Amino acid sequence: MHHALQIQEILLNLFDHCHGPHGMRETADLPALARTCRAFKEPALDVLWKWLFDPSPLARCLPEASHHSEISTPQRSRKRYSFSRSLTQVEWAILRSYSRRIRTMYDGSRTLDWESVKAFVNPPTTEPLFPNLRYLYCNCATPIMHLLHMPFPSLILLHVESVPEENLHVFQGSVESFSKFSPNISRLTVKLSQPDITFSKSFSNYICRWRNLETVNCPEVALDVGALVHLSRMPTLTKVTFMLSDTLPNQVIPSDSSLFSSNLHALTLYSKFLDQISRLLSRTRLPAITDFGANIGSCPSKQDLSFFLAGVQTSGIDHTVEMFRLTQSVYLGIAHRDVLDLEDLRPCMMFSNLRHITISIEWKVGLTDGNLLALASAWPHLEYLEMNSRWGWQTPGITPDGLARLLQICQSLNFVALALDTRGYIEIPAGESQEIIASRVQLLLCVDVLDSIIEAESVPAITAFFAGIGAFPHFSVCPWTGFLLPIDERNVPLPAKLYLDRWHDVHGQVIAALKQYSIFGEPRPLL
Repeated sequence: MHHALQIQEILLNLFDHCHGPHGMRETADLPALARTCRAFKEPALDVLWKWLFDPSPLARCLPEASHHSEISTPQRSRKRYSFSRSLTQVEWAILRSYSRRIRTMYDGSRTLDWESVKAFVNPPTTEPLFPNLRYLYCNCATPIMHLLHMPFPSLILLHVESVPEENLHVFQGSVESFSKFSPNISRLTVKLSQPDITFSKSFSNYICRWRNLETVNCPEVALDVGALVHLSRMPTLTKVTFMLSDTLPNQVIPSDSSLFSSNLHALTLYSKFLDQISRLLSRTRLPAITDFGANIGSCPSKQDLSFFLAGVQTSGIDHTVEMFRLTQSVYLGIAHRDVLDLEDLRPCMMFSNLRHITISIEWKVGLTDGNLLALASAWPHLEYLEMNSRWGWQTPGITPDGLARLLQICQSLNFVALALDTRGYIEIPAGESQEIIASRVQLLLCVDVLDSIIEAESVPAITAFFAGIGAFPHFSVCPWTGFLLPIDERNVPLPAKLYLDRWHDVHGQVIAALKQYSIFGEPRPLL
């Protein structure tokens, strides 16, 4: 055997290529390599057990203590191995000789029965079954909830989703266990099916036990001021997402003005009302935020939006923010909507470093070409622009010429979501528009046309326009469906399906045109 094959680092690198994508076991190469010789056994087993997507392989290691059943899926039928009784100390040691190699474990609840859960959570010794597990991802179905009480001493990432309300009391005990036996967790994600006050109080207490958190993502958990003060003292913390309680903004006092550490770069706040976020921002200093998001469960008024943007300026976010998001997550069916105009967004022109902006609230959008270009002039580095992709504009929108000028100002723009005014657009413009398109850096662009209306006679010209700027028209379903059908000036619902079909025609023709230019090496026609 070559001496290089006796070096474990080389073998581990080679054997890593025997796995399928993301560690999926698609071949028998690794088991075969483990049986080849002593030099290959340990590194091959390390790679084979590096990821665990299903606890069934562990039960298969102990045939005398397990049984199997058939599982049928649309793709295939396979055997599921489960424990049939509690394990002895010798069997636990055998199991541990494999499980100690696991570094990443994903949700296996679909193949986990209660007998196996009992075997896992009632070990014959105090030695942890997964001593070297570092990454744990799971959806909290009922059986796997109890496995989260097991000790994971080396865990650094915990990602738990879909915790149902009926299992919150069980999961609350799991969080307490993690805070005791997994002190090195640095990346924490907890997503509940709905907020719960009691769980939020307990979670706020337990989170104070971790000292090295880097990211905290708990959008349905209302952290209290004590938890936030604890987090603000962590020099490692860079990203936080949490829900605001009704009382939190009033609990923040001037001495807590530097509530978050200077190393915090990403902050996303969830709240039912925008004014709660505004009050917190007005009492907080955030000197290094580059990624800020506000997610609300109600429609704000113009006064709410003004107060919110003033709070953004007071907190200092406006000087550093590169990604800015304001989104309303709940449809309320407001009959008379406010209109989002340039004056509402003028404070955002202070965001000189902006690269990504998303604003989606249950308002109409009344921006004209001139308004949008005025905003864009303050954002020369803009890459992503999304305006009301969920609710639509319910107004004619920006003209193709306005979009072309926008691309001239924002050379790095690669995604746009706005309504496009195609009325009367039946001829490809010449002259100045050619210079605008020719000056643009040739990047492929995706344009979400939202609830844009398009007439049949405009399809050829719009197709040529998109092909000329190298853009793919895309369609959000939300602004067109059900209660969000656009209304004309006579308050009559417009034929949404007809317009969608025309946009699909444009999309198909643009793809065909761009493929033709790439295949035959022909230059795209400049508008």
